[in-house]
Amino acid sequence: MLTNEDFDLLIAYDLIAKDSDRAMMLDAQALDDADLLAQSAWDMPNARAGLQGASAALKQSAYCASALTLVSLLAARDLDERIRLLEIALRAGEGALGARLADEAGSLGATPRGLAYLEARQHLASAISVRGEREAGYAHWREVLRLDPSDPAKCSFDFADALIDGEKYDEANEILANVTDDGGARGAYARALLAFATKAADADAKLDAAVKANGFAPAYLIGDRKPPKTTPMEVPPGGREEAGVIAVNAGAAWARVPGAIAWLRTAKTKR
Repeated sequence: MLTNEDFDLLIAYDLIAKDSDRAMMLDAQALDDADLLAQSAWDMPNARAGLQGASAALKQSAYCASALTLVSLLAARDLDERIRLLEIALRAGEGALGARLADEAGSLGATPRGLAYLEARQHLASAISVRGEREAGYAHWREVLRLDPSDPAKCSFDFADALIDGEKYDEANEILANVTDDGGARGAYARALLAFATKAADADAKLDAAVKANGFAPAYLIGDRKPPKTTPMEVPPGGREEAGVIAVNAGAAWARVPGAIAWLRTAKTKR
């Protein structure tokens, strides 16, 4: 459940009104209305419109985890602020789900509200891992996959990169082996890095497959190009936006594995 401090911060951000009826924000209709507005906010063409949509959702209910996650991605001024907002999103999601959080464990992502909770947790895992709290990040990712092993939140590739960063290659291999979605370019680069880190015979072939999926990513991973400071609203496959997202999520792991960046420079890429 949200705390008084959480509400105070949301008021300070002008995301909810000071005189909001906090009890009514847990009303079923208020939650449903907020979820619908949040869904529309994620589909907006730019960050400004997305934030306006998220704010409209939160004025219906501050317990809308989806809207809070979007705010954290688009409006946070630094990593600590993003983490603070994501922690609020997680508590909001817990409050909105109530007993369903336990009752629907194993298939939580089958409903939009359950999926929003999983996405908030996986974004929190990524953020705290970037801050250096690696084991805490692992714990959040493991919980996401426990709550829904089918991984509708698509956290497996971020988790695998974090595990590679921590030299937990066996668990990374297990995660990538169990995922049902190949993950497109995101998955291809994770599999290539793991193959290189473990000196697998097919590492070069996997790098070729990754570059074929997105030829712009190596320039971002190497550091020749800088990824966007904010998460783009649209990430078309094979483009620079996707390459930037790959770099943000996987850059630390590529930098950590000895020789990986030099190996990446040998790939035929788009600059």
